[in-house]
Amino acid sequence: MPRLALALALAVLATPRPADACGNTVRRVVDTTNHAVRNAEQLLAQGDAKKAISTIRDEFGDRALTAPTDDSLHQRAHRVLALAVVRSKGELAIGAELGGKTDARRQAALAWAVLSLRLQRPVHDENPLHAADLAEALALQASGRAEAYGLLKDLADRDLMPGAHGWALLAELGRERGDLDLSKKAVERCKQIVASGVQCDTTENS
Repeated sequence: MPRLALALALAVLATPRPADACGNTVRRVVDTTNHAVRNAEQLLAQGDAKKAISTIRDEFGDRALTAPTDDSLHQRAHRVLALAVVRSKGELAIGAELGGKTDARRQAALAWAVLSLRLQRPVHDENPLHAADLAEALALQASGRAEAYGLLKDLADRDLMPGAHGWALLAELGRERGDLDLSKKAVERCKQIVASGVQCDTTENS
């Protein structure tokens, strides 16, 4: 085959077909979204709820506030947003008049977070992370503290607590209910885990 013909043939083979180009675009979008979600998760773990919220909102817009679909990235983004609300006690605005300076907006945001995290934990779900997430949200509502205690105590009894936030909250709830031995154990386990922004023993400031 003449060199010119060979070069033309190679050029044709190397040119992306429409389907390939479309596939590449989809991959780039997914990669960008995946990076944004991972970054937001890291920011939340580092205790920067505000930047975590803005990262998710910039990538997903109002879709981040809607009930998660089967899209795993959407589910993770929704979880980050809900936990950011919880860890800021509803003081950070996330859109749709949820979160902010007024008590009504804070309470609305916390109610949204509880519902969101409950939806991520379907009936018979055995994922410890889902249970601990939901407990964090429930504990910020007077009517949810008993359920939060039950969820966390069950995780502790089975040695399935996924992180320091859960142990710190169990220490607080156990002390509140007079279970000082459990509270002490939870503080000790919490202190064994390095986590930004987690105060394992709230009595240290009292």
